[in-house]
Amino acid sequence: MKYIKNILLSAVLMLSLISFLAKYLPVGSTTADAATYQVDIATQPANGFLQAYNMAPGDKVTSIIKVQNNGNLDFNYTVKSNQEIGSTELYNLLQLVISDSKGKLYEGYLSELNDLPIGTIAKTDEQVITFTAMLPIEAGNDYQGKDTKAAFVFNATGHNVPLDDCFEPPFSNNQFTLHQKSTVPIKFHLHDQSGKIDEVERQGVRLEVIGPSADGGIVTYVFAIHNGTLKFDNKLSEPHYLARFSTFDYPVVTGGTYIAKVYNGDTLYCSKEFMVLKNGNRSNAP
Repeated sequence: MKYIKNILLSAVLMLSLISFLAKYLPVGSTTADAATYQVDIATQPANGFLQAYNMAPGDKVTSIIKVQNNGNLDFNYTVKSNQEIGSTELYNLLQLVISDSKGKLYEGYLSELNDLPIGTIAKTDEQVITFTAMLPIEAGNDYQGKDTKAAFVFNATGHNVPLDDCFEPPFSNNQFTLHQKSTVPIKFHLHDQSGKIDEVERQGVRLEVIGPSADGGIVTYVFAIHNGTLKFDNKLSEPHYLARFSTFDYPVVTGGTYIAKVYNGDTLYCSKEFMVLKNGNRSNAP
């Protein structure tokens, strides 16, 4: 069964005298079933997000937000941006960087932020992420006095492990493509001989991502427990392995086709092909 909840975090952006006014609005919720399972995502701060004054072209403003899991289910979550009112030209010009303690998650236009998968948060746990909004230096007098209102929408979905695939969303989604200048959490799990999720960390497990390199050759990126690039997350009710595949750290070619392979020792466990696009697609289709 899928459990979904989302929240809305809004900001008003104005050129020259720029004021980021944020509010937290619950725009959806789940109805608990007989077992009273519930997805509950919250943010701190709940308001006052991205405040700045007298912002000129070339300036930037940064805010740190804490995303909390206050429910009793582990969840995956994404964030996207929607324009609400104001100047579409200004909205399309603004740039955004999202990062966490390990590096960048997204770099690009605010208007192109669409269902970026941030990660998985175990029940009662939390994650800190940083938003930096920038007004490009080329923003000239044509934008003087204009304003736009944008909303950041956080969407949480109960962490459900696919029974017919070792990979998990968003990477397992049928229409998945990787967005350049972004980071995707590649999550996967193993089953034991009885078909149950293997809850024991296996040192011989690794993930390989293979595809074209910028110089015209073939590159292989290896993620493994022993070198710290592959993590076994046993905080979750259904533990999984997690590789942080970032185009900032692992260069990929736009338009290139790559294949991700999971090995347990010398045995190939599962694999999946995906493409890299300028603007990737992380469709919610399973």
